Amino acid sequence: MATQEQQIPPQGKHEDVEAIVDYLPATEDFKKEYARTTVIESIRTYAKTFFRVQDRQERDTYFYYLVFRGERIQDTQVTLEQLVGEHEPRAHFTLVEEITAGTAA
Repeated sequence: MATQEQQIPPQGKHEDVEAIVDYLPATEDFKKEYARTTVIESIRTYAKTFFRVQDRQERDTYFYYLVFRGERIQDTQVTLEQLVGEHEPRAHFTLVEEITAGTAA
């Protein structure tokens, strides 16, 4: 009788990371599982779509960035694994709106 072998990740290492993003005006958080190789910019993009916001320039400039563990993420090309490590099963972010006032014409 043949047995099936299952691939079991190394003890304590989770293959995917649950990303949770909260946004102050929203009543529901954005939650999605991502591969550890996912760049943070992808999470920022999906979260903005979920919350129906977008970077834009009108009279003022509106930009949305992610905060992780109290720190603004400057480099959104880092991967989830680079940010949280290889053992963390989830990452909690906050989406923050930054408004830069335009100049008077």
